[in-house]
Amino acid sequence: MKLIKFYFYLFLLTLSFSACKGTEKDRVVSPSDSQIRMEYAQGFTVHKTNDYTEITVRNPWDTLKVLQKYILVDRTKELPSKLPEGIIIRTPLKSVAAYSSIHCAALAELGVQDIITGVCEPDYINLPFVKKGISDNTIVNLGQAAAPDVEKAIMLSPEAILAAPIEGATFGAIEKTKIPIIQTPDYMEKSALGIAEWLRFYAYFVGKEDLADSLFTATKTNYNAIIEKTATANSKPSVMLDIMFNNIWYMAGGGSFVVSMLHDAGATYIWDDVKTTGSQRLSFESVLDKGEKSDFWLIKYNNTQNFTYNSLEKENKGYAQFDAFKNRSIYECNMSKANYYEDLTIHPDWILKDFAIIFHPDLFEGEITKYYKKMNE
Repeated sequence: MKLIKFYFYLFLLTLSFSACKGTEKDRVVSPSDSQIRMEYAQGFTVHKTNDYTEITVRNPWDTLKVLQKYILVDRTKELPSKLPEGIIIRTPLKSVAAYSSIHCAALAELGVQDIITGVCEPDYINLPFVKKGISDNTIVNLGQAAAPDVEKAIMLSPEAILAAPIEGATFGAIEKTKIPIIQTPDYMEKSALGIAEWLRFYAYFVGKEDLADSLFTATKTNYNAIIEKTATANSKPSVMLDIMFNNIWYMAGGGSFVVSMLHDAGATYIWDDVKTTGSQRLSFESVLDKGEKSDFWLIKYNNTQNFTYNSLEKENKGYAQFDAFKNRSIYECNMSKANYYEDLTIHPDWILKDFAIIFHPDLFEGEITKYYKKMNE
């Protein structure tokens, strides 16, 4: 069951992403309408006035429609008599429930992790402050993200709930509590930096706009510096991803977010010609046919013990047929020991750096990877 939930989460956060790069825009505040434009993120807009801040979240599955509007009003001021339609949030928020590790990581990055009073599925949140909070009962376990414990939520009474929407799904009974749900479809952005810029979205709700601007600028600078460096490489090695699960190989489509990062790191992907943004359900034979000669093989998993070449071959003897296995060029990321997903959405530059070091070590002499390690015998 744990593996099933992990892979579902993996698909939600990575394989749905599009690799198309959004047109970069200067982030400006227009004197006439106070419309704040994001540089990369396309999923939300911000309109500031003297009395409130209006944040509009676009429906990522139908971009002509609005998913939700939030009207943010300073909690130290009286509520204006006239406000546009939307969910009113008094800011900065003092308490929130978070559905995922991504939300927890974003708030921690902004230095406001103390406002998290409840989480869903803490066993899948690899953050020390959450584990401690669950242990000392300062953070409440609200149960499954798909069906949170409504009674606990009512007793906790957070000022808002942070939740990632899924196409065609509702939030169920939790909506009846009238606790405002802040929907965060950041995972549907078209680029790594588009996702990372959602840190600014969170910042408006917690009063950390300037800090978010500074943090995102640093991430953007680091990310683009890596791209410039890998652009000087003399080769672009081929790479394949992950392993089989229940006799199916879920392989990222060539239009996915993760694949865009592989390109930015100076590699080619064996399924670049398949432009789907979601995952492909493939047989072992089809992956072997296309990926047998791949230069590198990157694997992510969540186990108490790291894989070795020996244990990987025991999982499936066919894995030994790939050149990356024979040439010992498999790199693994054990997410029980590395905060891959927690960092992915706020520090894609860190993940990109790992990719770049693996593919082009000559350009990053003396530097070591943070998440991926070369597989041992």
